[in-house]
Amino acid sequence: LHWRFAVVNTDVVNAFALPGGYIYVNRGVLTRASNESELASVLGHEIEHVVLRHSVKQVEHQEGAAIGVALACRLTRVCNSQLGQAAIQVGGAAVFARFSRADEVQADEGGLQNVMRVGIDPRGMLTFFEKLVAEEHGANGGLVASWFSDHPGTQDRIADVRRLLAQVPQAQLDSMRRDSPEFQSMKQALSQLPPAPA
Repeated sequence: LHWRFAVVNTDVVNAFALPGGYIYVNRGVLTRASNESELASVLGHEIEHVVLRHSVKQVEHQEGAAIGVALACRLTRVCNSQLGQAAIQVGGAAVFARFSRADEVQADEGGLQNVMRVGIDPRGMLTFFEKLVAEEHGANGGLVASWFSDHPGTQDRIADVRRLLAQVPQAQLDSMRRDSPEFQSMKQALSQLPPAPA
């Protein structure tokens, strides 16, 4: 793939990947990342979504479900009532949330490997998740809400990342790069910019 990375000028904390190697990171992620390893963990995670074709699979699942719902509506009267329509929407959301939780776990595991492969300390994934969970309960909770809606099950994912990190020898973790002057230079330049639009 020819990878393309871009920053979205919003303080909302989120990142997303599109098929074909397009990775977008919101300015809110850059603002909250304290070091290179935290940003690298977000990028490694999003890269893994592309590699595993998660967004393509989600579209395929949604298209298949839409066909099934259309058939059910044609063959029965379930879609004639508001209650039936609401049940279909709630049930569909639950099914796709389950798929996306599994996708997030896969992207975390692969993203952690991606980060380690380039010699960056993967503990940034854990510290960034913990930071977001703490911020969710603070004054900026609205800015991180997008992260939790797009990246479900963060508490469980923190436990998974801790488990994965426990399998890596401490000496190996300690030998990896956590930060860089280039990252801190970017942070300095970012702090000089006008605020992101509301």
